Amino acid sequence: MSPSNRLEMRDISIAFGGFNALTKVEFALNGGQIHALTGANGAGKSTLMAVLSGAYDHYQGQILINGTEVNIRTPRDAKLVGIHLVQQEVDVALVPGLSVAENIMLDKLAEPGHIYHWGDIYRQARIALAPLEIDIDIRKRIEQCSLAEKQQVLLARALSHHCRFLILDEPTAPLDGQESAHLFRVVKNLQQQGMGVVFISHRIHELKEICDQMTVLRDGHFICSEAMETLSGENIVEKMLGHHLEEVYPPARPAVADLPLLRVTGLHDDAILRNISLCLRKGEILGIAGLAGAGKTELCKALFGATPSQLQSGELRGQAWRPKDPADSVSRGVVLVPEERRKEGIFIDESITMNLAVSADFRFSRFGFFNHHKAHSWAQQIIKRLGIRTLGPAQTLRRLSGGNQQKVAIGKWLCNDAEVLIFDEPTKGVDIKAKSELFVLIDQLARQGKGVIYASGEFSELVGLCDRICVLWDGKIVAELDGHQATEETLLHYSTGGASA
Repeated sequence: MSPSNRLEMRDISIAFGGFNALTKVEFALNGGQIHALTGANGAGKSTLMAVLSGAYDHYQGQILINGTEVNIRTPRDAKLVGIHLVQQEVDVALVPGLSVAENIMLDKLAEPGHIYHWGDIYRQARIALAPLEIDIDIRKRIEQCSLAEKQQVLLARALSHHCRFLILDEPTAPLDGQESAHLFRVVKNLQQQGMGVVFISHRIHELKEICDQMTVLRDGHFICSEAMETLSGENIVEKMLGHHLEEVYPPARPAVADLPLLRVTGLHDDAILRNISLCLRKGEILGIAGLAGAGKTELCKALFGATPSQLQSGELRGQAWRPKDPADSVSRGVVLVPEERRKEGIFIDESITMNLAVSADFRFSRFGFFNHHKAHSWAQQIIKRLGIRTLGPAQTLRRLSGGNQQKVAIGKWLCNDAEVLIFDEPTKGVDIKAKSELFVLIDQLARQGKGVIYASGEFSELVGLCDRICVLWDGKIVAELDGHQATEETLLHYSTGGASA
């Protein structure tokens, strides 16, 4: 692969329903370069890369490779010239019922007239996986794989082609620190082989660590492109937002009264959870800290009743209670905003109105008829209350940025006036400005007397936001800390199996 490969996007513009998503944007990527593409949610990053990977055919502007214009109007066009995208929402690009090997070789299997030779499929899949230095059973079905493994499958699929330019969209979102470090080594190796890599991330420390160039977009416009070594973290934030972000976290809340809202003792499941006991108080944000695989998602789903679990005893508002199923939990005021919002938390191709109204019981229907006007009015209130950036309630969620999709996922529970809100990795895939807005929203819910469970592997968020923090390791709570006294180092110590001092 020649390091002289160069990709250029010139004057790229695209509109959706009269809304200009990109206006004359410039972007350039050299072979052997890791190029950060950043900006606040809604800046146009994903749209620009969607154009480059062939998802849209109605854009204006030019795409050139080594000075020659190429016509990219379909994903196949992009792949033929060596451009491959590993997207953030990995499940939408994989077939759950097929094996790892079949998903890696999916593009080739789909070619007209392709003759299946299973020995060749397995051999080529192993060759594609080799540079990733991972141990994964190529016969395992995708639905049995972890998020990190699914991402590796997509990366291997890209490497199975003649890939000259690789786009990684929030690649570390489903990974813990060790997995992210492994990914960085792989990406560095690809860089040394002359591949050009676009790295999209909201984690500024990652951009500083791995990227050598940065392009910033804001509101669909090109802002700047600069060498990463000249920029500090503060510089990057200011360029993303157009101003200095004074404070990420809300001011401290008053001390929480000892009024138990939800209590569980001895909760366990048949997978990973073991003897979980915790108490959530009114007006409290209770953090659940843990690395990938510790059991955070399993605990959130068990408390919501989305997965089977058993417990010795449980109380909700002083009454005997145990998780039964999601419908029962919602009726009792216990709700979940899941980690995989596109897969489990929202209907990506439905309108904002429908997504906000879907959990509202019969508030918007009578005698079997849905009151669209009433639901539309409610959606307008939530859009204003949560600051959702949209053209209006009728816009589909696919057209919203990740942060605004997350606001809709939260807003749908506000109609029910839920008292216990469980958030599983709520800031996954959102930028620092959207994070700050979500922190304010969650803080307001706590100030209203609601109980919030905040599960995250982002220890800085837990320290900045939570009243108390329980640390999960290997499916059990190994420490409970005062949120105002906890440090990221302490959380990391316990979450990696460290013993109490």
